Order: sequence, then C-alpha cells, then structure tokens
Amino acid sequence: MDGDPQLQPDPSGPTSPAKSPARRRRPPLSCTICRRRKLKCDRALPCGQCLKSKTPDQCIYVGHQPPKSDARRGENTPSDRARASATNSRASPAHGGLYVFDSKHHHQSSANKITKPKARSDELHELRNRVQFLEAALSKTGPIHTPESLGYDAPSEAAGRVVAPEAQNLTDDVKELSSRSCFRGKKSRTRYCGRCHSAVTLAFFDDVSVFMRGQRSSLKRNPDYKNFKSFKGEMWARERQDHQRAFRNKSWNLEEMVPPRHVADELVNLYLSTFEMTYRILHVPTFLEQYEAYWTASGPRDRCFVAKLLALMAASSCFLSPTAKIDGREKLHDAAAEWIAGVRSWIALTLVSSTIDFNILQIECLILIARQADAIDGDIVWISSGSLIRIAMTMGLHRSPYRFHKMTKFWAEMRRRLWATIVELDLQSSIDKGMPPNIDLEEFDCEAPSNLDDSQLTEYMTDDPVPKDLGTFTRSTFQVLLHQTLPLRVHIAKAINTLKFTLSYDEALRLSEEINQSMQEGAGIFHRMGAAMSAPVGQDPSFAQSMLVFLMRRSLLVLNRPFALSILRTPKFSYSRKICLESALQMLSYLEPSTETQQALPQLAQLSGGMFRDEFLHAALTVCVELYLQSCEFSLPQSLPMGPSSTLTSFNDLVRSQQEVMLQAVQRTIDTFGSRMGPSGKGCKAFFFLTMVLASVKARINGQDPQKVIEQDVAVCMRQCEQVMRGTPWAAVCDQTGSSAMPATATGQPSLDATVPVDTFDPASFGLDAPLDFGNLFDMADFGASELWDRDFFASF
Repeated sequence: MDGDPQLQPDPSGPTSPAKSPARRRRPPLSCTICRRRKLKCDRALPCGQCLKSKTPDQCIYVGHQPPKSDARRGENTPSDRARASATNSRASPAHGGLYVFDSKHHHQSSANKITKPKARSDELHELRNRVQFLEAALSKTGPIHTPESLGYDAPSEAAGRVVAPEAQNLTDDVKELSSRSCFRGKKSRTRYCGRCHSAVTLAFFDDVSVFMRGQRSSLKRNPDYKNFKSFKGEMWARERQDHQRAFRNKSWNLEEMVPPRHVADELVNLYLSTFEMTYRILHVPTFLEQYEAYWTASGPRDRCFVAKLLALMAASSCFLSPTAKIDGREKLHDAAAEWIAGVRSWIALTLVSSTIDFNILQIECLILIARQADAIDGDIVWISSGSLIRIAMTMGLHRSPYRFHKMTKFWAEMRRRLWATIVELDLQSSIDKGMPPNIDLEEFDCEAPSNLDDSQLTEYMTDDPVPKDLGTFTRSTFQVLLHQTLPLRVHIAKAINTLKFTLSYDEALRLSEEINQSMQEGAGIFHRMGAAMSAPVGQDPSFAQSMLVFLMRRSLLVLNRPFALSILRTPKFSYSRKICLESALQMLSYLEPSTETQQALPQLAQLSGGMFRDEFLHAALTVCVELYLQSCEFSLPQSLPMGPSSTLTSFNDLVRSQQEVMLQAVQRTIDTFGSRMGPSGKGCKAFFFLTMVLASVKARINGQDPQKVIEQDVAVCMRQCEQVMRGTPWAAVCDQTGSSAMPATATGQPSLDATVPVDTFDPASFGLDAPLDFGNLFDMADFGASELWDRDFFASF
C-alpha cells in the first residue's frame, strides 16, 4: 500500500534469488501501526485508524533508517522477539494504565510501570523480521503462515497454532487449562470443564491445591472426617433406597399431580411476573383462557396443557419458601421434583416425529428452566439444551417465518420469540459448563422478536402490529434488549471457551466496551420506565432489570477473567482486573439483605440456589482473587517510619476498609450457600471450597500460615455440613459453631400461606434420578456431596 517500503529478498534466507540492481526505498509515509496492520493511513497525528483502535499513544511515524543486518540476525530468535513484544506492551487507553488496588509501598522497578511510549526504536527491526519471515515462507511449499497469524512470533512447525500476541502472558492454567481442575476423574468416569468454568479460577489459589494434595493423609486420621464419611455413606444409601421405592413402579398421571387451585394460582402468577418477562415462551392471554377452561371443564383435560402447567409451576416454585407445603402435607419443592419427572416421562413416551409441534417445544423450554431453577440435574442441562436446539431446527424455527408461505402473523411472532428463548437458554447453559454454544450465528436467519404486547397479537389477525418503542415496557422488552447483544455474547463465549485461545487483549477491550455500553443503555431504559411508572399493573420490571444487568455482568466476567487471572505476568491486564472486581461485587450485591418494607417480590437472589448458584460462587472466587493479589502487593517495609497522620497511613486505612467490604461480600456468600445446603448433602461443595479459599486469603492478609488456617476452617466446615445433613437448621448450626448467620431480608419471600414462616431458601432439598441423570458425574453446578467426600477426591488435586 501507499507508504510501504519495497520488499527485497534477504540473501541470508533459505534460497537467495539472483541479485538485481539496488532500488531506492520509498520513504514510509504511514504510521508504524497502520503499516504493520496494512491499513490505509490518513497521515494525521494521531491518525484516524489509531483513534478507531483506541491506540493514539502508539501512533508514531518513523523515517527511513539504514538496515543493520547484524542486529537483524542477532535479534531474530523467538526469545528476543518475545522480550521485544513484552517491552513494547502498552496499556490500553480504555483504562489509561489504571491500577486497581495494586499499589505497593516499596520501590518498584520501571519495568512494572505503565508509561506512555516515547518511541518505537525496535519498529524497524520488527518489520525487517516480518519481511524476512515472509520471504522464507514464500520459498516453501504448502500453506503460508504469516507473522500476523502467528502472533508476531517465529513459525513453529510442530505447533502450527494461531496465538494472540498476549497469549505468551497468560498463565498455563488459563491458556492450556489446569489438568487438576479441568480434567478430572479416571477410567470410565471423567469430567471436563472449559475456560470460563469456576474450576479455572479455583486453580489460581495454590494454597488450596497444596492443602488438598498434602493433607489427605492427616484428614483420614481426623475423627470428624471419619464420622462424617460414615454418616454420609449411610445417608446416601438410605436416600437411594427411598428414591427407588418411591419411583420404581410409579405411574405418572399428570392430572392427579396438579395441586389445588389456590396453589396453582400463586405459582402461575409468580411465573408470569418473573420468567415469562425474561424468557418469552407463552402467549399469556391464550394461556390464561386455557387455564380458566381447565378448572371449569368437567370432562377430560388436554394432557399437553396439563404438562405445560406442571412445568410452569415447577419453574416458579423456586421463589417460594422451602417450608411451604401443599395443604399442610407434601412439601412444595418435593412436589416440584415429581412434576418435572412426570412431565419428562410423558414427553419421552409421546415424543415421536408426528408429535413434534410448538407445544412440545414450549414444554421442553419450561422444563429446562425448571431444572435450572430447582437445582435438578446440575450442568447436564447443557446436554438437554443441545437437544432442544435440534428439535427447534427440525421444525425450522431457525429460518425466517416468511419462508413458510402459510405462516400467519401471529405464529410468525411466536416462533421468533421462542427461537430467541431457545438460543438464550443454550448460551447460558454453555457458559455454565464452560463450553462453546451449540448454535452458530451464521446458521439461522430468523428475525429478532419485536417489542409487542401480547394484547397486540391475535391468532387470526391479518395486519402486522406496530411494535412499541423500547421506552414502553412490555413483557417482551427484556428479550428485545437482550437479543440485541446476542451476537456479541455468543462471540465472547466462543472466543473464551475455544480449544486454542486466540483472543487478543485489544479485541477483549473493545468487546468489553461494547458490553458495558449495551448494559448501560438497557439499565437506563428500565430506570426511565421505573421513574415514569409506565409498566402495566402486575408487570414489575425490577426482576427483568436485575436479570439484564446480571447477564451482562456475567459476560464481562467471562471475557476479562482469563486476563485478570494472569495479572501477575504483566500489568497490562490491570483494566481486566478492575472490571472483574466491579462486576463480581455487583453480582454479589444481589445477595445483600433488602432494607425495603414494601410487599415481598421475587428477587434475583432467590435463583442463587439453582440457576445462578455456580455464577455466584464464581463471583465470590473472583473477589478472593483480588484479595489474594492485595495480600501479595500490600507489604510495608519494616524500616519505613510512619506517623499517625502520614499520607501512607491514611492510604493503608483506605485499603483495609476496601478489603473489609470484599471480605464481607464473600462471607455473605458462604452464609448463603450454608443456608441452602440440603439434607441430602447437595450444596456442600460450594460451601466447602469457598470456605477454604476465604481462609487462605484471610491468612495471607493477616500474615498467618495459610495451611494451618485452612485446616482449622475445614474441620469446622465438616462439622457444619454434618449437622445440616442431620436436619439441624442453619441458624442453629451457626449458633453452635460461633459463625455468622446470614441476616434475613425485610421483604422475605412469597408464600402460599401467610402463617408459614419465611426461612432461608433451599431448592435443592431433594434428589431426582431421571432419564439422562448421571448421578454426580457432573456435579460442580449441582454441588453434590458424594464426590467431595470420595476417597479419591483429594488425590485428584
């Protein structure tokens, strides 16, 4: 392009062509960045391309310099290029070189500081290296790998990988995944989790890994461990026997499983005010008509509608107190488990090619939400979401409804809504498992849903309804706003969970800015709607607003966490460290007790027992990463005198107060997990691991031995788990052990009976073996206790 020097063969290359008369090089007119990226430069300072890529401080113009062949040959080794690349790393203008809680009081070398570049003296050497490499590649047969595709590094014939320039700064546990945490099991029972799984963050804490590997023998001699292991074996054997006795010869009569109407009314209203405003599945007016007809009809009911009703009620049961009972007999959450099993069995019996229709897809979506919300099946929901995608594609939902010539306006919009819901469910379950999404954005052309109220849609309408402005709240507003960010979030999930990590840090910063901008716009729309009170009666947008911010924050964490975990390699990733801490604290703030005195409403925190339990754990681990980094950085020289009013003392107090806020957020999460451990042992894993991690970072902050502190807290943790599994309430367990119990919220939870006390939420108080249930093979999201206390568990670390 214009401004590029003429390329000449290097006699030192593998094949030297015939010498030609020396030609005069044209002086370079483009900046070094545009010449390296082969972009058209407008020759301004800074140029337009550097402004677009947000690297104006790197826009440098270098004139012609005579070649230095000796230096070129001496600096062409991979190690030299790696050092040059590390030396030339610059902080992105998006964060301006900001350190977050990253101040050291002792002297730092200039190599660890982010400063504005003065010049790129090695720019010509880099260009010459690229020219030499291209000449060598042209002389060979086969595909050509350019330095651009190889991350500005030398070619590797064995590896043949496409590596981003920043990949050399990522830790091995992030780039190649930890063999201890991500590749678990042996023989026929193995498990794998991807890069955005919480196991990758857990591997960051070396103290926990050392404890798990080194303390196995001492724990075997611990009487608390022996008693707990014996009790656990008896408990799990009794649970399996009771389960087999209850489900072995049970015939699923769906109509007999429907609860009384006052219970059904409460559950239906809860679903319509929560999940139906985030995952559009039903046409509410049509469903309510069928619901009224169901209770007034005297003859046989439509089994398809009964299955849909049971799945819907099972999904919304997570918002009710675990002590709630149906007519004072059966626990509601135990009944919800039976509803899910009954509907799945009915689908298995009726799902053949001729019965696949829109109703079946709706029921499958409802069951998927219910399994996540009620903590049933753990992360094998990702398997079911892939099956759901294929059923939808079999029906052609991934194609534009207008390709079906007999498609009506009503059904066209319903198909667009349901397809958007299915793709979103698959994306969320993929992130839970750390896997790439099952769907490719290039493989469907179904249009996005419109911001239409259900009252605007009738089955026999002939004219296209006019969508409402996004400032007008409807049940579809959340879906429309979230679907606008679907391509961006799918791209992030694929880039992070791909087998070979090729995402550059500049691209990660650009994606972070887009996600943050979309989150601010969506939150602003909900805020304006709330201030104008434009939401219809019975459609409170607070739940949808919290869900939108939570999912966007989740994508920010998925994107920036690999770089934040590698902050010890280079300070260039300081912005990702800041973003991860802010997002994690924002997500954990949903667990804080509410101070409002208004009527109890469904809250996003009530999903921390099932649908978002692993994500709350991951957010707490991210906060612990920041505390761990501060414990390494916040070390005062003993010889440094400090007065009571010195600036350094004030700064120390500020940092300590910030640490207290983070410690309280993590401790509140531990209390939440403890209150939601079930009698069967489900929920112990999150409680156990987070307790160990917090003990490690507390010991480092206080200057204690991490191994001793972890051992003490593990002993207390085992006693607490045993007491909860024996039926002791969590508040009583905390009183006995002297731990802090999570304060109750002022608003409480919705309840079927006003006289029922509002206790802590425990949706995982039951076990369910159903088709595709592999026990606790995939139990990180399910947090089962069996693998945690297996005899080979500690050996896997």
